[in-house]
Amino acid sequence: MDPIILIFSFFFLILGCGILRDWKLKKPKELSYSILIACRNEQENLPDLFASLTKLDYPENHFEIIIVDDASSDNSLNLIKEFCNRIKNAKCLHLQEKDSEYKGKKAALKLAAENAKHDILLFTDADCTIQPEWLKSYNNYFSNNIGMVAGNYSETNADLFRTFSNQMSSAIYASTIGLNIPFSAAGGNLAVKKAAFDEVGGYEKIKHYQSGDDKLLLKLISRTKWKIAYNPEIHIRTKINRTELNDQQKRRYGKFGMSSPLFKIISILIFLFYLYLPVNLIFFFDWGNLIIYLFCILFFWIINLVKHKYRFGILDIPFLILYPYFLIYFSLLGTFGKWEWKAN
Repeated sequence: MDPIILIFSFFFLILGCGILRDWKLKKPKELSYSILIACRNEQENLPDLFASLTKLDYPENHFEIIIVDDASSDNSLNLIKEFCNRIKNAKCLHLQEKDSEYKGKKAALKLAAENAKHDILLFTDADCTIQPEWLKSYNNYFSNNIGMVAGNYSETNADLFRTFSNQMSSAIYASTIGLNIPFSAAGGNLAVKKAAFDEVGGYEKIKHYQSGDDKLLLKLISRTKWKIAYNPEIHIRTKINRTELNDQQKRRYGKFGMSSPLFKIISILIFLFYLYLPVNLIFFFDWGNLIIYLFCILFFWIINLVKHKYRFGILDIPFLILYPYFLIYFSLLGTFGKWEWKAN
């Protein structure tokens, strides 16, 4: 047996055990939420977002909706104003020009957080649609020492491999949070206690990064006394913008520089392993190595499917083999290449 393959196979078993961790409370309380949404040139997506927000199944006096127009050049601002005029607990804020200091959407989210009145900040994106039970689901995960709860998402018009890669992202979020070494989170489905957000200074320490309002905020909070939990219940739905898909992949996977030293080391070791694996299988083929490796990654994957109530597909097996190389490719492009932020 090859010791390197055995070590990395065992690594997947550990990740699978992380996914198994259950953060759900036995006696949840009804909490109060401020839903924060940054919007820039999203006029085509806003009607679906608004329709889903009006269907939220939660007491009206226990949540508010704050939508910030981030210097849109289309009709987004007017649509937001019309929605907020109709909905009693919705508020429209407006940034007339892009902030040069707070990159990406951080200026808009900062403004929204400053105007939030409830204890928990719940983030989503303007191109998302929300399920009615969204707020109720987060009640199940906020105990006194929890400062952030990460969620996951799905894409409504994704192809099979893209769907698989989104499910793999959920697996990585769940496993690393379950092991108390949180790696990242989805900014379109993320809840943060206002006290934890304020304790780390909001986005002040990470304002110069073009992206990473989710991953970097998680990193800051993980360094405090606050714990981070994971909510697998509600998959926020979003749409793919195919004209920006390549840049989106680079943004998503090219965040090596934002990772902690531990994850940088792990990432480099994984990169080297997946260069080594095909060489080993070609020149020193051993059925034992292959069976152990496949068993461990399938264990990891099946645990993820059960946790998130995903369906198994026959293509999942070849995708599990190909995905690491897809991840490495876009990680390298995103880290060393150039990409643009959406709707600039």
